[in-house]
Amino acid sequence: MTRAQFLIDLERDGYVVLPSIIPPEACDEFVSEAWDWLESFPHGFKRDDRSTWDAEHLPYSTTGGLYNRYSVNHEAFVWKIRTQPAIIKVFEQIWGTDDLIASFDGMNASLPINPKTGRTDIQPTAAWPHIDQNPRNVDRFELYQGIANLSPNGPQDGGLCVLKGSHTLHEEYFRSTGGFNLDQDAGEKENGYTYKEGEDEWFKQKGCEEVKICAGKGDLILWDSRTIHWNASPTGSQTRFVTYVCYSPRSHMSPDELDKKVQVFQDRKGTTHFPYMNRIPVERPNYANALPRRPDGTLDPANRTRPRKEPEETTLMLKLAGATVQG
Repeated sequence: MTRAQFLIDLERDGYVVLPSIIPPEACDEFVSEAWDWLESFPHGFKRDDRSTWDAEHLPYSTTGGLYNRYSVNHEAFVWKIRTQPAIIKVFEQIWGTDDLIASFDGMNASLPINPKTGRTDIQPTAAWPHIDQNPRNVDRFELYQGIANLSPNGPQDGGLCVLKGSHTLHEEYFRSTGGFNLDQDAGEKENGYTYKEGEDEWFKQKGCEEVKICAGKGDLILWDSRTIHWNASPTGSQTRFVTYVCYSPRSHMSPDELDKKVQVFQDRKGTTHFPYMNRIPVERPNYANALPRRPDGTLDPANRTRPRKEPEETTLMLKLAGATVQG
């Protein structure tokens, strides 16, 4: 059987962009609902009032627009993208099975940062090269991650940055440096590792090109969890809207783990990128940003533990959540 070209490109470069995977009407609905979600909090954000485009008026996020709290992971508009047949079909091709489970990831709604048309209370996020891969597992592939790109994403519109081909040097790097440093490890069950300033130069000297990925409305971006990456802030006039999508075979979890995953879904809690790990950010011990906070550091009294708009629990959704579905 001839292998799909996108898989060849993905394995070679560590990332790929698949055009026009999500229908335009689904993108438009997501963007509209995301604006409504931002305005639904009592902090006073208004999309048409630039004086409210700051941390005082927005719900809590990281890197200026990454939302993974407030049960946004299970909002109906997020699940509508997560259950898009064309996205799931891509991951079925990746794994060679249609028996998949999904991560309960968040979304990104990053307002542009500039003095004329955007936010002025923060500066663009500096590069923070990292991998979403357990640094202990240097000899294996773990995951392909995905971004459903729901608004135009050009050079000034923020988005995913990668070191092209760095996934192929993953093992060599850690072998040559004597292994990972504990202070940079996000934890054995977190599957993440952040590089210190200058450490990415090792990869650049090996020929890894820094690429800011541009994508169109409705495109699907995929990348290898070993590929060094980070997100850039939008600095033009376009707000970045994406949601994170990731799927893996159900067989990666034991029956007990699947039961726990279903419970996480029923409790409407979010997880990391890894579908087969019941790792819940808000339950991380001693983690300052576990619960959403206001700019003064106090807990956000408007925190939510259920979605604003509950998703309709379809057969497909329940299956992706880990439930055993008959028929």
